[in-house]
Amino acid sequence: MRKFITLLAVIATFLFLVAGHFYWKEKTSAHTPVEKKEPVEAKEKAKTKEPVSVDEDLLTVSANWPKEAQDALMKAASEGRPYKIAFVGSESIGKEDGGWSVMLKDALSEAYGNGVEVGIFEYDEQSEAFITNGHAEEVAKFKPDFVLFEPFTLNDNGNVEVEDNHENIKTFISDVKGAVVVLQPPHPIHGATFYPDQVNQLKAFANAEGLDYLDHWSAWPDQSNEELRTYLQDQQSAPNDKGHEVWFEFLRDYFIAK
Repeated sequence: MRKFITLLAVIATFLFLVAGHFYWKEKTSAHTPVEKKEPVEAKEKAKTKEPVSVDEDLLTVSANWPKEAQDALMKAASEGRPYKIAFVGSESIGKEDGGWSVMLKDALSEAYGNGVEVGIFEYDEQSEAFITNGHAEEVAKFKPDFVLFEPFTLNDNGNVEVEDNHENIKTFISDVKGAVVVLQPPHPIHGATFYPDQVNQLKAFANAEGLDYLDHWSAWPDQSNEELRTYLQDQQSAPNDKGHEVWFEFLRDYFIAK
């Protein structure tokens, strides 16, 4: 009997201790702040930012451009602003009669949409007057990213020394600082003597200055071929419709890669 009473006392003590343990745990947990865990998905969203969507097709159609121009085009697209292109030169660029500059502007609009904005700047002057009359500043106000420049080589023929023409090009480039400048010659003419050499010197200047040079003469009939006259207006002062078409197609293939 004594042993039975002792066993009951041990069991009662054990049950009392267990009950006390659970009571204390419940009391303390009621006052302990519970850490709120942020869902994994929310954490991942906080860590990652969605990248800005840039149309990679721009790199394809602008594949022929200088790398610097391509990079600036992509940057403009990512910022949601148009990339500005300026066509600058003498009356041979055909702004007033629907020449290559107008046709190329339309083609660029179709290929790049609102991604580009084109300005056409035509001057019936020599390179000296172009600079001194402040026309370079007019182009600069357009704030172009890319300039295709025909630097009045034919207008300067017999009037402005080649070295001075090149200095005027340098002045123009400094005025449109920040823009990528690409050079091209005016149209070829039949039977010229000194003019082709001046154009060759323009090409050499471009190479020496690290400028891209678009030699569209390769798309025309040879200068010694009488057929060349059928691509030009009377007196060979500018291209006719046929000449503008040849010039346009050459430039289109450069600006809009297939």
